[in-house]
Amino acid sequence: MFSMRESPAALLIGLLVLLSGCVEPPEEERISERVASEAWAADGIVGENEYSRTMVLIGPSRSGYSGGEMEISWRNDQEHIYMAMKGRTEGWISIGFEPLEWMKDADMIMGTVEGERTTVLDLYSTGRYGPHEDDAFLGGTYDILEFAGSERDGYTTIELKRKLDTGDVFDKALEPGQSVSVIWAMADQDGRDLKHDVAYGEAILPLIQDQVSGTIAATLSPREEEGVLFIWEEEKVARDLYAELYRETEMAVFLDLARSEQSHMDQAKALVDKYHLVLPVGDETGSFSNQSLIDLYDELLVQGMRSQEEALKVAAAFEEISIMDLERELEVAENEDVRVVFQGLLAGSRKHLRSYVRDLEEMGIMYAPQYISEKEFEDVVGD
Repeated sequence: MFSMRESPAALLIGLLVLLSGCVEPPEEERISERVASEAWAADGIVGENEYSRTMVLIGPSRSGYSGGEMEISWRNDQEHIYMAMKGRTEGWISIGFEPLEWMKDADMIMGTVEGERTTVLDLYSTGRYGPHEDDAFLGGTYDILEFAGSERDGYTTIELKRKLDTGDVFDKALEPGQSVSVIWAMADQDGRDLKHDVAYGEAILPLIQDQVSGTIAATLSPREEEGVLFIWEEEKVARDLYAELYRETEMAVFLDLARSEQSHMDQAKALVDKYHLVLPVGDETGSFSNQSLIDLYDELLVQGMRSQEEALKVAAAFEEISIMDLERELEVAENEDVRVVFQGLLAGSRKHLRSYVRDLEEMGIMYAPQYISEKEFEDVVGD
């Protein structure tokens, strides 16, 4: 089995044999942490210490989207998750938990505020791009226990409470300590059938292990430090590579997943900051310190520039490599912070691999795994 850290030369040769303008990086997503000392209340107002974690998500302006930001705040205990979504829009805002690919099989929550009336929908996306049906319509149940909303100064805020595990087949079962893959979107109007036209994106939402955040070990082992820095740089390779492939091919999948890789970098950088590590390089596109990553980036970029098909194959192969490296790091990581972040990144890489494989299939091309086993590949991309 190849690994980016274990056999870079063999990896490069294998990729070349088997696979024979610039996009501005999106602004960083940051997670801030605090002790949730205020009692939670569904009142449509986010208290300063009401939630233990907050993340600001930014969707840039692009064709069909005006651009905007959404702030997600959350806390959880062993049974419930409490959440606030605050978006810069007077239309609907939404979040989806654990999509299989794009929106497919996402456990979705959509909120609107119209005058004095707040509506929160419990939905499930049955397809890659919708539709989003009510859980109850599909045979499930409505499982939002409490909610409230407000709309002021151009922002819509929705607060809600639900069980981590509702028992509904159309809700994803969440667990304390889990890194939850999420998608989010906003529209400039309230109609549920209106397409999101302000912003959208994806992120990783780490749930806390217990009711009080900050119970994680205060230090990392030298091996864990090395792993954190390597994974951050590997995610940067993905971001820079996909941004360049988008500029060359103009395929939207590369723009979307370059933004996603920025999110992955930010998750790893949160560990860098928390444990006072030093990044090996700056944020400049194409700048790396690890020689194997430098060589890989250069070779994959040349390979991917040849055609849209080669670009997708290169990207799929890179996600296989990322999956292997994250699995290896998880085998040795003991620090819970590190494990939570790496588990989330692994879920993201698996989702990205599914996306690239599906896009190749739509071109009539069947992709065969190059690095992970056939069984793992089928587990990742299988319906």
